[in-house]
Amino acid sequence: MARESGVAHKVISVLLRLAELASAIIVLGILSRFCYLAGIAEAHIDGRIIYTIVVSCLGILYSVFFCPPFKNMFLGFPFDFVLFVMWLVAYCLLQTRTGTHTCSANWYYNYWGYYWGRFYRVGRVNAADIGDAGCAPWRTALAFSFIAWFLHFLSGILGAYVFVTYIRLDETKNDLRQHAEKLTNLFNFIHN
Repeated sequence: MARESGVAHKVISVLLRLAELASAIIVLGILSRFCYLAGIAEAHIDGRIIYTIVVSCLGILYSVFFCPPFKNMFLGFPFDFVLFVMWLVAYCLLQTRTGTHTCSANWYYNYWGYYWGRFYRVGRVNAADIGDAGCAPWRTALAFSFIAWFLHFLSGILGAYVFVTYIRLDETKNDLRQHAEKLTNLFNFIHN
């Protein structure tokens, strides 16, 4: 299916996938912890956080399934661009919530820091009481959201390069047709 080639693009692809996986896991872990804390307080979860959690889950699934450096795995590069856009939107949604004030924005004091620091147990507090509760996790979630969209962009470019350079479409069509026939035969065998 592919012309003889080196292994550099395969190694780079695996490294990018592992970095994408790590970024998505970090973002998911931080945002899930926040949802847990806000859930204890019976607070509503911001839709931007839920969207980012969904994107993280999709990123984890995609990275796990497309991590092996098989020839056909490079055909998934269009979804890398889809995830790139989804991560970019997630990052922008989170970033615009606090703007340039990151840990001193009203949203941070009244929502993220308030619930992360569990200040709901003591009643209403002011910004000085909240301090920097949850600031490091918030910045980490922002940073790894940024890293994730950049990594998916690089993976998409690498996948497009491999597709244009190494993949022969006629052989790929024949391989896919043969695999489809095998799956059809297997499906018929199981149901008979």
